[in-house]
Amino acid sequence: MLIVAALVVAAVAELIHLCDNSHFVDTFYEVEDARIANHIRIVMLSDLHLNEFGENNCELVDEITRLQPDIIAMAGDMMDMRTTDATVVTELCRQLVDVAPVYFSYGNHEKQLIRVDQTSTANEDLEALGVHVLHNRYETVEINGSVLDIGGLSANPGTMQAEYTQNFWQSYLKSENYRLLLVHYPQYFFSGGELVDCGIDMALCGHLHGGQVVIPYVGGLYHPAGGFLPEMTDGCNLVGDTWVVISRGLGNGKAFPRVNNPPELVIVDLY
Repeated sequence: MLIVAALVVAAVAELIHLCDNSHFVDTFYEVEDARIANHIRIVMLSDLHLNEFGENNCELVDEITRLQPDIIAMAGDMMDMRTTDATVVTELCRQLVDVAPVYFSYGNHEKQLIRVDQTSTANEDLEALGVHVLHNRYETVEINGSVLDIGGLSANPGTMQAEYTQNFWQSYLKSENYRLLLVHYPQYFFSGGELVDCGIDMALCGHLHGGQVVIPYVGGLYHPAGGFLPEMTDGCNLVGDTWVVISRGLGNGKAFPRVNNPPELVIVDLY
């Protein structure tokens, strides 16, 4: 009986550990391109869903500060459609704009919030803080001697032919600069996706939460947008000529907990 009890206790402890989402991990990737003159470090956040790591996200801010990024990219669903209060995000951005330029692209939660809450000032509040809100637009910037076009695509997969998207997209693809795209939905790069072989150099995505439950040696289990065992739920994936970097996200955003799937801060070193 004592052995059985010990095994049960150990199993429960391991389950609690696997479901512990109170701490995040750092994941590093390296990507090379001949147009990059000097090292550029990108720190990427996605799918925070108003989660906090320490008071006012002090743990997250401290770690990003320590990493010394050249840019900070937020790839959507930092907010959560279940509440109109975006203070967690604005306070986080208020601190991070002093660390490095912050670029923000919408996910489905931001779009839903702004569509439903007609009085929302989230977009204006972020811009007032100095955040570069990339809502179907791009900016050309010089970083460490290299010129990049940093774009944000907010359209849902399947709507690339919409006029408001095409106006941005056609201009963006004409550039010969390094094209870095913040696009919340990795489905754009699944087999047959609209952005496969479109000329983007690197895409920063989220949305799939790593498949919510990660099965060892198999990967993410399920997400409504990708079904069971989606093609890609995380990692730095070469799709055609595009590096597709998918974050598992920093928050939960669902009733079912993340299992064997700790929140993730992504760092991309571009050479």
